[in-house]
Amino acid sequence: MRLGILVPILLVASPLAAQMPWTTNLPQRGFSLDILRPKIQGGGTTLTSFAAYAGARFPLGGMSIRFELPYARFAVDGGGGSSSTIGNPYLGLETGAEKGLGFEAGVRVPLASEDEFASEFGSLSDITRLEAFVPNVLTVATRVRWRFQDAGGFTFDAGGGPSLLIPTKGGGDTEIVLHHHMSAGYRGPSVWVAIGFGGWTVITEDMGGVAERTLNEVGASIGLARGQVRPALHIIAPLDDSYNSFVGVVIGLGVAITMK
Repeated sequence: MRLGILVPILLVASPLAAQMPWTTNLPQRGFSLDILRPKIQGGGTTLTSFAAYAGARFPLGGMSIRFELPYARFAVDGGGGSSSTIGNPYLGLETGAEKGLGFEAGVRVPLASEDEFASEFGSLSDITRLEAFVPNVLTVATRVRWRFQDAGGFTFDAGGGPSLLIPTKGGGDTEIVLHHHMSAGYRGPSVWVAIGFGGWTVITEDMGGVAERTLNEVGASIGLARGQVRPALHIIAPLDDSYNSFVGVVIGLGVAITMK
């Protein structure tokens, strides 16, 4: 198994000096929906081309259970056809509170279609959630994360961990992808804002140095910090020239619904 359309990107990735702001929209107890629209270089896609991530998190004893269901749709301008697919659902367990050290482990079940181009389009929407749209791959992921927030509202979040990508069809090798992220921002009584940097490195590929096996992106989010329904706005930009040759920028809208 290889990483499909992303392998050519990695082969020419330029040197560079996974919880990002747009994935923290999910409340400690409740639901979220994030819709991301990549702007494909050269155009040709309709406004109905997007990747969506529906999430839920609920306490379970001293831990939390988290679920995510991805979906992608790709449509060509001028009636040139369309493609859509469900992604690979995620189910995981988390430890830790909103602050301090936390751990997470989970799996993604391979449901993304290998026959739909929407799978590749979805994977380009957010490189930190690559595994959400890789077809015929069972993902086993582990993460460690550290969160900080001071009395003035300053926040900092950093962490990462490996994902094991296990082929479920056609043989091939198991891949190990190492995720990393950091973000900083402000969470006040009414509004939160954060900027983040993150990506991943393919550990098991023999493609030269670390820089050639790494993809990164940067982005920012802003949203409401109170109320049962909390909208948010996201923007993501690729940092690698090769990734950027496919995607110029990603614009997203989100909403979180908190539960008591």
